[in-house]
Amino acid sequence: MTHFFLEALEHIKKDKVAEYEAMSKETDQKVKETEPGMLIHVQTLVEETPEKNVYRWLEVYRSYEDLAAHLENPVCVDHITKLNEEFLCAPLEVTFFCDWSDEQKEPWRDVKGLELKFAELVNGYYI
Repeated sequence: MTHFFLEALEHIKKDKVAEYEAMSKETDQKVKETEPGMLIHVQTLVEETPEKNVYRWLEVYRSYEDLAAHLENPVCVDHITKLNEEFLCAPLEVTFFCDWSDEQKEPWRDVKGLELKFAELVNGYYI
């Protein structure tokens, strides 16, 4: 299977932005140190309103197995737990861009606590 990427949108309560950004910086540094299969891990601010900030994580993985390793990484488990308990004001949104079979997609369809979808490509390819 080829590498693939995902986009995750985190809707953060306005009064939690500074704390969230500090946590995300620490998470990013630990992911870089512990996950050789994470090829790109970048965060951007994509929307700012008086009520919330929306951040996008763009994550590129070397393989399907590297995604599983990421989600099992204790630093990511802690990040997601804190997101759900303290920071989010809307569900975590995740979109996968991949060439997976329906069988490979199936385990990801019912992940609790997030809105997950698979992008339907009109054109494009994976190397």
